[in-house]
Amino acid sequence: MHSLPPDSFSSKQPDPQGALAALRVRAERRHLVTQSELPQTREEVQRLIQELQIHQIELEMQNEELLLAQAEAENSRLLYLDLYEFAPVGYCTVRADGTMQQLNLCLARLLHTVRAQLEGRRLGLFVALAHREQFTNFIALIFRNSQRQSITVEMHRPDGQPIYVRMEGVQAADGVGRPQARLALVDVTEQHQAMQALALSEQRFRTLFEENQDAMVLLRDNRFINCNKAALNLLGLHHKKQLLGQHAAAMSPERQPGGQLSVGLADVWWQQTLSRGHCRYEWCRTRANGQEFWEDIVQTSIPEAGGNIVHATWRDITAAKQAAIHLRENEQRLRQALDVSALGVIDWNLTSDELYWDERARTIFGYPYEPGSYTSAAALARVHPHDQTRLLHLIQSLSPGQTPAEIEYRVVRPSGEEAYVSMVGQIVSHPSAPGGRLLGLVRDITTHRAADLELSYKNRLLQHMLAHMPVLLARLTPAGRYVEMVGAGLRQLNLADNELAGHSIFEAFPAFTEPVRQLLMGQEVSFLGPVVVNEESVYFQNYGFFDTERNQGVVFAIDVTENERRRQQLQQEQQLMQSLLDSSIDAVIAIGADLRITSWNRQSEHFTSILAAQAVGRTMSEVIPALAQNAEFMALFDRALAGETVQYLSWAGRYFSGKLDLNLVPLTSTAPAAGVLILARDVTQREQLVAETTQLKLREQQLVLSAILTTQEEERRRIAEALHNGVGQLLYATNLHLDQLPPSEQVRSCKQILKEAVRATRNISFELTPGILEDFGLPTALRELTKRIPTSSLRVNMQLTGLENPLPSTLQTAIYRIVQELLNNVMKHAQAQQACVTVAHQNGVVQVSVQDDGIGFVVSDLKRPHGIGLAGTRNRIELLGGQLHITSAPAAGTTVNLTVPVPAQ
Repeated sequence: MHSLPPDSFSSKQPDPQGALAALRVRAERRHLVTQSELPQTREEVQRLIQELQIHQIELEMQNEELLLAQAEAENSRLLYLDLYEFAPVGYCTVRADGTMQQLNLCLARLLHTVRAQLEGRRLGLFVALAHREQFTNFIALIFRNSQRQSITVEMHRPDGQPIYVRMEGVQAADGVGRPQARLALVDVTEQHQAMQALALSEQRFRTLFEENQDAMVLLRDNRFINCNKAALNLLGLHHKKQLLGQHAAAMSPERQPGGQLSVGLADVWWQQTLSRGHCRYEWCRTRANGQEFWEDIVQTSIPEAGGNIVHATWRDITAAKQAAIHLRENEQRLRQALDVSALGVIDWNLTSDELYWDERARTIFGYPYEPGSYTSAAALARVHPHDQTRLLHLIQSLSPGQTPAEIEYRVVRPSGEEAYVSMVGQIVSHPSAPGGRLLGLVRDITTHRAADLELSYKNRLLQHMLAHMPVLLARLTPAGRYVEMVGAGLRQLNLADNELAGHSIFEAFPAFTEPVRQLLMGQEVSFLGPVVVNEESVYFQNYGFFDTERNQGVVFAIDVTENERRRQQLQQEQQLMQSLLDSSIDAVIAIGADLRITSWNRQSEHFTSILAAQAVGRTMSEVIPALAQNAEFMALFDRALAGETVQYLSWAGRYFSGKLDLNLVPLTSTAPAAGVLILARDVTQREQLVAETTQLKLREQQLVLSAILTTQEEERRRIAEALHNGVGQLLYATNLHLDQLPPSEQVRSCKQILKEAVRATRNISFELTPGILEDFGLPTALRELTKRIPTSSLRVNMQLTGLENPLPSTLQTAIYRIVQELLNNVMKHAQAQQACVTVAHQNGVVQVSVQDDGIGFVVSDLKRPHGIGLAGTRNRIELLGGQLHITSAPAAGTTVNLTVPVPAQ
């Protein structure tokens, strides 16, 4: 089909509204046609006319629908033609021989030719000769394959201008079923030119990259993706595949000289390059032969689609780096040597009187650090006036080549503090200083002088102590003979200073033999040595060591006779106190404020099976962790430390099978106390008697409850029988009497009232004595109880679990009455629509739960005089030894949970 101008389509466009108007006229004629024939027409003719009229109407309606469909199809065709003609992409239909059958305006503009001159011509004539065979194969492939095909070829317009066109084609059929190709053509000349420029730029970059004398690499995701020959030569590699794909830290030591991991540091430089666009740093790398070298790396980030590529240039700076490292190492060694020796440097040009000193020298003289030189006057101004003449005389006496001279003098700092300085100097010759240069080292020896003075002072103190305190100092030869023995402590031994010099210590004091042998063997010793003088013992605490420099043993002794006698007396008192504690029937434990045990008597050992030696000195958490971790006990312990006497009753100890009453008493009357004394008494028998008494009372309560419940049930049964045999019979007799009366409205009313009275009597009798409970058991009785509650009043859901085995009769009756009473309360007070009753027997306990969706109440209101009728239930449960728990809130319903133990049968 050939293309037509847009106005040719609009001239033939149908008018749907006009067709509808014509249809309305015909419908009006239909009204005339459907008029009935004359009454004289036969019935068959009338029926035939009616059917024809119906067909006529159907045909007209179908014609109306066809006109609408034709109008919609024509509109769609016009829309397609507009899209086809004015699309930004060139479209055409090509036969198998390559001739164009149909094309749009965009393709005509693309080829710069009138559309009428293009129809019927071969599209391949516009394709460049170099691409014509490729285009022919492209057309043939479309007709052989139903899939979409694409190609980019160079085409020439009639004026000879070349363009690059992207073609996409697919096989189709024309109106008579003949195959044809539908092509879409897009001008990609600008993209092609950009790609060519990009390829040329890439070729230039690659040439520059590959032939550059500097090592160059490319990285993506911090991994090598390319490198040049210079990089391979720098690394000692032969092929790129030995490097590509590896991390940027490849062929590097595990850690850089700064101590950082190479992998982590390389990632840091990578991130800096991406964030800043470029980065420069130094890196230590390893060649293939294991040799380390340094390189200066300059990295530049190159953005690309989906990420970044980093271009890096490497330069070998190993020689410069090693020279700088050696220089720094030498300077560092010199600086460290000066720092270790605390020396300052002085360089005095005696010709120009220029004085240079380093920071430490200026500090020694009390000057702040300032670069540059000084005059000698600045240095001499700090020298003490009494030492200036002596210093200058020494400097003037020096000559070049002479042995360095040393002198000590004082300097006065700005604060007025005097410091002692030691200087070693020598005169050296230099062309810039004909008069010579004084090179010297200065050191602040103030601390050493102070130490010497302090040592002298301490020697005087030691001499004073030895002369006036009960101590003595002895020096021994390796054989154990006294070299010196002095001190006022010798008076207790009736000896004078050095009276035993030359004597053997083993002969003078045989009791000291073993510790003295250890001392002379090089060990430090400390021992208490008793000496008998005039039938009385004198005690010395001895401390000794062996001086390897002088090859002598040194012993320092202090007279501790009074302390030792007091210790012995205290030990006797403690033994007496311990014997008293061990005879106590209570466990007695003393614990200090630091929670360490200081006393542990025999009864404590009996209760805990822990010996006193294992307990004393250790913390309470180590020995008695059950108490140390008990928050209640520790609170009482703190109160006892505060000075209050408290009790912790009926404690079941970790190591004790019974129970103990713990009395906590402060050890001192002042607060805070120094510790707490714990008196623990065995109250196991007392607790057992209390438990037995409780059990006996509980048994008596259960017997009383059984009697009460039995009496209540008998009384209920008697009342029920009286209702049934007395009131019930009278009601039956009255009903029979009414049956004998003539029927009337009053008689029917009376009989209805009697019927309700009989039903009420039966219900009351059943509630008083549910015989079904005795005959069929608790589950059946509870189900019957719920059945008797009208659903209009309350819907009851019941769940019974574990009631297959019968419970004791008394307990069955009690549970039945409790459920009955709770349901009555729900109906009377809760205004509920639904209730759920659960009764379960498990592990010797019966659990009962009654839950409703009523108005609820405040649980605390049950303690007020006007409750809601739960007092009887609560008393019954307490007599059974059970527990009652009520959960409720206004407008949230009520839940009553109770547990009752099952007595042994």
